[in-house]
Amino acid sequence: MKPLLAHAELELLSADIARHLGLHFPPARWQTLENGLRAATKGLKFGDIHECVARFTSFPPTVELIESMAGFLTVGETYFFREARCFEMLQQQIIPDIIRKRHGGKQRLRIWSCGCATGEEPYSIAILLHTLRKELFNIDISILATDINPQALRKAREGIYSNWSFRTTPTSYQKTYFRETGDGRFELLPIIREMVSFASLNLSDECYSSLVAGNDTFDVIFCRNVLMYLTPELASQVVARFHRLLSTGGWLFVSPCESSNSLFSGYEPIAFPDAIFYRKYDGRNGAQQGIRNVSSLVHDESSKILKREDQSCRQVLTVSERATYRESSENSSLKQEQLESEALELLCRAHADEGRLADALYLSDRALASDKLSAGLHYLRAIILQEQGMNDEATASLKKALYLDQDLVLAHFTLATIEQRKGKFKTSLHYFHNALSLLDRYNRDDIIPESDGMSAVRLRNIIMATTAAISRGV
Repeated sequence: MKPLLAHAELELLSADIARHLGLHFPPARWQTLENGLRAATKGLKFGDIHECVARFTSFPPTVELIESMAGFLTVGETYFFREARCFEMLQQQIIPDIIRKRHGGKQRLRIWSCGCATGEEPYSIAILLHTLRKELFNIDISILATDINPQALRKAREGIYSNWSFRTTPTSYQKTYFRETGDGRFELLPIIREMVSFASLNLSDECYSSLVAGNDTFDVIFCRNVLMYLTPELASQVVARFHRLLSTGGWLFVSPCESSNSLFSGYEPIAFPDAIFYRKYDGRNGAQQGIRNVSSLVHDESSKILKREDQSCRQVLTVSERATYRESSENSSLKQEQLESEALELLCRAHADEGRLADALYLSDRALASDKLSAGLHYLRAIILQEQGMNDEATASLKKALYLDQDLVLAHFTLATIEQRKGKFKTSLHYFHNALSLLDRYNRDDIIPESDGMSAVRLRNIIMATTAAISRGV
């Protein structure tokens, strides 16, 4: 699609959006920004996209305009019990641990869903807590849900959803806590809807701490798939504010692709099977701090493998351009398949960058249909599966990648991390040692294939630290 805005306009607009909303739109994401502006122009009934930009940049925008623009520039995709492992850990270990430590003290449980979009996340939490109502008897429960998008909040308060919001929801929950409306949608029962309080909140505002917390702190804060869209400066500020708003020993849940040692340096990373959460350090768990930090570092580096600049999406040829290329190519059949596979891979990486993992997995399968012998594509598919918590399927794809290219260092490395999280340390060490042997072939500063810029020495240091930590713990 032909750009409508000049470089200078986009530069000014992205700076204003960062200031008023905290959203990060570097040049690599300007196409995404312009797409959002096209939708905002139509939705807010501006004459054209230039009027939309002028209203936002010529003078301080109103709160109403800021909130409305946020609705077009943020990703509101969510569904009930997204990343199910997170809720399993909350139900089975974290909530019971909080209540046990609170025994004899203040009997309350406060949870905040930050960036709640249309409400599926906080309502999932409420449903889960309702299943624990016998254990939580006499506990004062409070669930706060906030978002900057007023349209999303209106839908959240209504509590009416289509089947698409239940694509990973246990059938028993949908039958127990929702009723059919007669038009193919489902309405949440009042007993759950009334457990959640909704409020508008802009994370770039500096004074929201007292607004959301009052005179109390939170036991758990959910902020998943939010930090990745903020400017680095604001993300650091938000994480620091969360730290102040959490109770000692309180938990912060972020998306797997948002894990970062530097960003969460004030927290203790706690590794569960297939998940890592962050806890406000309570001073009683120092003995395990080193091993957990290493586990978080490994997860951080593994997650970065998915990260690519949005520029890759713009490199994907349009349908007409591909057609022109094929018609003029001397080896049209071969080049058509190659181009199709490359274009699908680029789209796959772009979708993965935006957290649209189901779409990314579909595109990876299509790319593999065109090029079944690509070890890199099998590896990419494995990483997407791993992010979805499908470790067995990820393992199968990694082994296919190694069958095609036994020297693919990161396939050995990723298999090692999967086995480590399963507690299979002997198998994990085997794969880590395989990776170390292959790294002997690289110079220190060589970039590892499929690693998005990681040097050989960096990967070696990670593996050495991890294997040492495993050996001390075995």
